[in-house]
Amino acid sequence: MLTFLEEFKCSLPEVETIDGNLDISRFRSDFSKISEVKFPGLIGPLNERLICKIKCIDGNWVGPLCSSTPNGRFKPILRECLYRMKDPLLAISYKNGSILTDTYFPHGSAIVVRCKHFGLYKLTGENILRCENGEWEPKWPICVPTSMITNYTGGAPPTIQYLAASGSAIVELSGELYTYPGTTLWLDCLWPRSQGKPDWSWRDNYRHQASWVSATGEVELHYRLVLTRMTHHHSGRYTCTAPTGTTNTVLVRVVNVVCPLMNVSSPRLRESAQGSQLGNAVHFSCEPGYHLNGSAVVYCMGDGRWSSEPPTCVETFCPNPPPGPQLSVVEYNSSYGGRVVFACSWGYRLRGPPGLECEQDGKWSGEIPHCVPIYCPDPLVPENGRLLSTMSKDGKYPVGDLIMYACEDGLEIVGESSIVCTENGFWSHPPPFCLPPSEIKKADTIYIDNTTLVNFEE
Repeated sequence: MLTFLEEFKCSLPEVETIDGNLDISRFRSDFSKISEVKFPGLIGPLNERLICKIKCIDGNWVGPLCSSTPNGRFKPILRECLYRMKDPLLAISYKNGSILTDTYFPHGSAIVVRCKHFGLYKLTGENILRCENGEWEPKWPICVPTSMITNYTGGAPPTIQYLAASGSAIVELSGELYTYPGTTLWLDCLWPRSQGKPDWSWRDNYRHQASWVSATGEVELHYRLVLTRMTHHHSGRYTCTAPTGTTNTVLVRVVNVVCPLMNVSSPRLRESAQGSQLGNAVHFSCEPGYHLNGSAVVYCMGDGRWSSEPPTCVETFCPNPPPGPQLSVVEYNSSYGGRVVFACSWGYRLRGPPGLECEQDGKWSGEIPHCVPIYCPDPLVPENGRLLSTMSKDGKYPVGDLIMYACEDGLEIVGESSIVCTENGFWSHPPPFCLPPSEIKKADTIYIDNTTLVNFEE
């Protein structure tokens, strides 16, 4: 019979280790005198390190409770929320980083949602969602196609495009348009001029110029708002209202941001920089024989950081050609500029290029060839003759097949009585004739297709 203490003691807890280094044997198997166990935990997509614990209550382990510091307040871990990449038009960011895969977020996390294609789609709904114990709140927004996507039909909201005529601007992960002070910005509302004039509205007290664009190709569609030499007073919402009453809005922020000098460590990396202020880009490339590992273009973002770390240059090697039936490699150099040469087994021919070169991007210059069997055409049967034997396979005649001929009784073969399928796909000899002996004596020469087949000499 169990005692009171034995009935309410906890068994050895099940623990999932982070790095596989946890020694379970150091714990006692009898936890009747142990009421609490602490352990490290990694939570969320950024692997935030927490201190967690479980408690033994009435014979059962309860928890976990976690805290960001060892002496902080321990709180229960509520259910996570799963983000699934099921809407190709939405872009998700979390703590200034893009989320590109299905991801679990801990309770209380806030993500920012926007439409991927700036100005081409209008976000309908809230752009900030929070994880509340396993559920996203509020409902997920949607991206509504604008006038350009719908070919200016129906009740679609107008499309908005932007261009930094001078200075610089960039679309942030939040979907806002950040501009550097002093920039002259063009905001174009796309709407058919024949269907009426749209209207630009804003909240600041500046008198901005809005008019139809006179440039070729844009005169009938682009209604442009010009923001000249922008300052922080220009920050705000700019809304285009179509004659039909539909609207689209862009949120503009003017920020004086300069990114720090970029630390480029790869010795073979080349860079071309516009500058280091907001919206400026740095373009990277590698010396011949090397290729980029990372982003080829890096932008200065609104938080004063570059959009990604500078790339590195990795020596270029092309992958090993995949093996193919009857295919062999007779020359191979997988480095940049190197060459691979192929050959086929006897009785097969290459279909595709016989050689490929390793290019700058680490790919071969074409598709890997493959080998196909060589067949000879169906042999001709002479008049009054027959095929005595054949080695055909499935009605085809591959290289090496032997064909033998025979004539009807009383007739003799003139020519080769057997022929072989050669590697060039032709028979080794033309088919013979079947003639009576009397005709053979009378004939000095027999022709086939104007070619001498047999020349008889007395």
